[in-house]
Amino acid sequence: MKVERESDARRSVLKLDVFVLREFQNKKTPGFPRFITAGRTNHLKYVVLQLVGPDVNKLRRCLPGKKFCLSTALRLSQQTLKRIETLHDAGWISRDIKGSNFTVGLRQDSGTIYMLDFGFAKRFRDRTGCINAPRDSTALLGSIHYASMAAHAFRDQCRRDDVESWFYMCCEFIKGQLPWASLDPKNDHKLIGEWKRYARFGGREELLRDVPAEFDRILDAIDSIKFYDRPDYSSLSCLIEAIFYRLDLDRSSPFEWQSDPFLIEKATHIGDQGHSEEVGYRIAPDPTSVHVEVVRRC
Repeated sequence: MKVERESDARRSVLKLDVFVLREFQNKKTPGFPRFITAGRTNHLKYVVLQLVGPDVNKLRRCLPGKKFCLSTALRLSQQTLKRIETLHDAGWISRDIKGSNFTVGLRQDSGTIYMLDFGFAKRFRDRTGCINAPRDSTALLGSIHYASMAAHAFRDQCRRDDVESWFYMCCEFIKGQLPWASLDPKNDHKLIGEWKRYARFGGREELLRDVPAEFDRILDAIDSIKFYDRPDYSSLSCLIEAIFYRLDLDRSSPFEWQSDPFLIEKATHIGDQGHSEEVGYRIAPDPTSVHVEVVRRC
């Protein structure tokens, strides 16, 4: 169950969760938690969903070096990309792709990755099916450590931006942390954006250190996507598949949380303290006075 204060004057994030998940409920789409019901009391709004396990960021933080083994990280990368593709093909963009918005299933379903938390989601097509034209300026949304370069520039986001955020998340699965992990998302959001631009040039080696060489081509492919383009999800997944063949990795081995029965329990109780990179923000594009709104869930 997820709840939100009735008195909260900010935009409702639960409403978007309901919109998106109801749509996938009708299509019986795998990898999205089943919507059960939603309602409100005098003080709270709530939504009840299928019970799922801990998010993959919590699982990662429970492991040595706070990183997954390469086989797990690559399979996570492929499954999460498939969920993003499904969301996009339904006409939505997330604008908040990060590890804590993907969870594992429970028991016999523990090999399935679920996508959830659509509080920043937006339809990118109009009623006729045409893609909405980009706005001149918009707020920087979501979790700043994973935000795209266009988002940092206060430009309207598209499907490419979700895939760029996915790329940073995948690097973190493998490396344990991103080069800008120590920077504060609220106070250093401009510096984080500069780091990502630098990572396309002199800082590229730092970003791609300890990740397979194919990630260099993946980043090039993502950066070549235009605003109206549909990302080539299949080609990106094939580049990940090539890593399995080149390194002779076993894709049939259990995920780490399947081989360690205590990992899910540990991740369930780890909490979010000290991990401000997982907090969602809305930062207005005002060059003289930066307005920051922190978007939290109850």
